[in-house]
Amino acid sequence: MTTHRPTIRQLEYLVELRRQGHFGRAADACYVTQSTLSAGIRELEALLGVTLVERTRRVVRFTALGERIAEKAVLVLREAEELAEMARAEGQPLHGDLRMGVIPTIAPFLLPTMLPRL
Repeated sequence: MTTHRPTIRQLEYLVELRRQGHFGRAADACYVTQSTLSAGIRELEALLGVTLVERTRRVVRFTALGERIAEKAVLVLREAEELAEMARAEGQPLHGDLRMGVIPTIAPFLLPTMLPRL
């Protein structure tokens, strides 16, 4: 099945480029070469049929549409992370934070027995 949707990786590149404002720093943050990051952004632009980033020698400038798409990409990546966390939590039902309230007078007697079982 051929899809014409951005990949998670392309969205990560776009978000990091927006955050860093520089292809080299964004590539370093994504642990890829600058040419790989640049190619990923070009592929994303070709896929969407729009220009997201205006490239000059010194400055990376997002187009107005590029800014809006980058903002939406942040939300998409956040949702993707929540989806992955949901799947991880399914295999570990007692995963996450536990907050307990205990009366100070019984804490020395109750907690030493309870905590090792958690």
